[in-house]
Amino acid sequence: MEETKHIVILAAGDFPTHHVPQQSLREADFVVCCDSAYSEWKVESGKWEEHIPFVVIGDGDSIAKADKQALGDRWIQVDEQDYNDLHKAMAWAASQFTILNSKFTILAATGRREDHTLGNISYLVTFAEEYPGIDVELLTDHGRFLYVSGKKTLQTFPRQQVSLFTLSPLTPISASGLRWPLNNATFDRWWQGTLNEALGDTVTVKSNAAIVFLTYEAKE
Repeated sequence: MEETKHIVILAAGDFPTHHVPQQSLREADFVVCCDSAYSEWKVESGKWEEHIPFVVIGDGDSIAKADKQALGDRWIQVDEQDYNDLHKAMAWAASQFTILNSKFTILAATGRREDHTLGNISYLVTFAEEYPGIDVELLTDHGRFLYVSGKKTLQTFPRQQVSLFTLSPLTPISASGLRWPLNNATFDRWWQGTLNEALGDTVTVKSNAAIVFLTYEAKE
């Protein structure tokens, strides 16, 4: 059986400072860095494992010409403007690594511009639709975003904060193991599924397309 590869997509938001996303970056088998994140990656990677293989990808408008030349064949130019650099990075990664034998982790996708944050989080749904069976999560300094399609049981702990989102008010969602369980609920607004709480070791979510946020720490 082919060994699972851990692929990190490094976006251009706030560079991670929490130990969970930092550890994910240190343990990556390969890093795909968006061009506007390269200057920070260049500094930070020197503090960790310099041997991690990587490429830098984008339309080139956020990276110095000297950096592109220094990168050589690790620089990948993609000129199309229909999608942002995060999508370009994932598309390249998906073309290079077997979807069903890879774990994809998105880092530095939040912070700075709020419109980019919202767009990047919603890309979890797009990636799941474009690459069926993909194992993808988005880590922040506070928790992790996961995509759920169908029925999925998530590992949790008591008083872990859980928020659930659907991108359409027509999409029902059910969830058990929560302080406020859901039974085929529909949300007209994004806030309606937020600030829930795990009661024990698992939470089961059922939906055609949902995004779940799980904090790293329990609520005090």
